[in-house]
Amino acid sequence: MQTIHVTESSVSALQQAIQSLIAQGALSIQILGAVQNNWTSDLLDPVLKAAAAPVFGALFPGVIYEGQSYETGFVAIGHSVEVTIVVMPCPSPPASAVQELQRLADATTIFIYLDATCPSGEFTRLLYNELGAHAAWCGGGAGALDFVRRPVIITPNGLQEGVAVLTGMNKRASIGVTHGWAAFGNPMLVTESNGNDIVSLDWRPAYDVYREIVEAHSGRTFDQEGFFQLASVYPLMLETFGGEGIVRDPLAPLPDGGLRCAGDMPVHSMVRVANGNPEGMLLAASEAQAKAMSDHPGTPGSVGLTINCISRALLLKDRLANELHVLRIPHATQVGALTIGEFASAGGKLLQVHNKTTVLAALAPSQPGT
Repeated sequence: MQTIHVTESSVSALQQAIQSLIAQGALSIQILGAVQNNWTSDLLDPVLKAAAAPVFGALFPGVIYEGQSYETGFVAIGHSVEVTIVVMPCPSPPASAVQELQRLADATTIFIYLDATCPSGEFTRLLYNELGAHAAWCGGGAGALDFVRRPVIITPNGLQEGVAVLTGMNKRASIGVTHGWAAFGNPMLVTESNGNDIVSLDWRPAYDVYREIVEAHSGRTFDQEGFFQLASVYPLMLETFGGEGIVRDPLAPLPDGGLRCAGDMPVHSMVRVANGNPEGMLLAASEAQAKAMSDHPGTPGSVGLTINCISRALLLKDRLANELHVLRIPHATQVGALTIGEFASAGGKLLQVHNKTTVLAALAPSQPGT
């Protein structure tokens, strides 16, 4: 695989990168771009439609290349394998679009990039029900932190909004998924929910319960700190069997006493409040690196695709570079994105949407026809 990193945001630079990778033998091209490039459909669509190989990807709060994060520019990855691309409206695609998923049935690796303004829970369950656990999944939510809907999904037919792009290839990726957050206190039952909103915990208004636990544990108050400042270090964790739990970012209290989260909160699930620190996050990153290397140790020409939650970057600040260093795979080019939610599944496990999590995919060099 060949990669090109460009820090400038011009569409002409993107066009040149696409042409260069195709000239080097790329049969498909993956683009991880920064949403602050301010690319529009009018500017980008002619370039994407004219490309001699299919182009897919998305725009994110930041991009990653070789140990650094960037708020502008892009990374282009040339794959020397053919891919199958399916673009689906979210969250409830029509039956005709669902049938398109069968084109991905034989893929061993599926990349998924979803407009982060779309609810992800129902959509993720649909994908898993249709395609199962045979493939390794990797990807993330695209868009900006203002959560204003805009075209952010890159497809062969142009830049789109309100959709997901799913790209399957017949090459296995080795996936590492960790977060480093530790739950505390007693588990609570989600007694009522609506998609990403928790209405009640243990039959009490969800925000009241969450607020009591966080303020007691931290010795601080939401009134003094502001919701985001305190909630950012006290995520919720969905209990799972045999795993470290699925992290959910609380986004805002609701007028009716509910709590909005960045991800599906199923009714009757068990949840606890979690807490963490930079040291635990860095340790978790080393575990993700070890898991990703378990099947594909780094070799020249390989790629370490790093899908890292933007909230980790906001919390780590200057230490984000330390985390990216820990996630490096020897002899592999590090590329990636700072995402709004992460998608991952490997080893026959359920496809999940994560928050505050690192997903690292080790991609071995591709050979034409493999």
